[in-house]
Amino acid sequence: MAAGAELYRWTDREGIAHYTADLASIPADFRATATVMSPPRAPDAPPRPVVDQTVVAFTPGAPIIVPVLVNGVAVRLVVDTGADRTIISPAAAERAGLGNPQGTPVRISGVTGSATAAQIVVPTLDLAGTRLGNFAVIVHDSSLANADGLLGRDVLDSFTLTVDAAQGRAVIIPR
Repeated sequence: MAAGAELYRWTDREGIAHYTADLASIPADFRATATVMSPPRAPDAPPRPVVDQTVVAFTPGAPIIVPVLVNGVAVRLVVDTGADRTIISPAAAERAGLGNPQGTPVRISGVTGSATAAQIVVPTLDLAGTRLGNFAVIVHDSSLANADGLLGRDVLDSFTLTVDAAQGRAVIIPR
């Protein structure tokens, strides 16, 4: 883990910006050009509490699927940094004791088009040892073969996500 929980930004040869909290995960050719995104802490600042990281193994080129507890019930969500919102399937919502949620109708749009879905509030959503309470999610059947939905930036913004495709692992650390 990077000292001081700094966030690094580096750009690859194709001009794509990458972000990580793990300096060692930046390819050696790009480390010298990496910039620190987080301001350094003042010397007299209290130390940050040590937090456990969650490591998720994945097959490079395949979706990263993370275990999440929705209302205490295990669901599997695909990490989708391009999704603004977290989506769970109606079946996952029902397993989580949320019944057949009607919720507030919302319009969602993505690469496959747009649809009407329902927004509901889940009492608890747990990821990487961190609990979010009374959290709004979208209930929609995303037709994912091996997952119960998508983990969007609304949840991911509470974590530092480092993806190491070469090692086939994603590290999730609560902020």
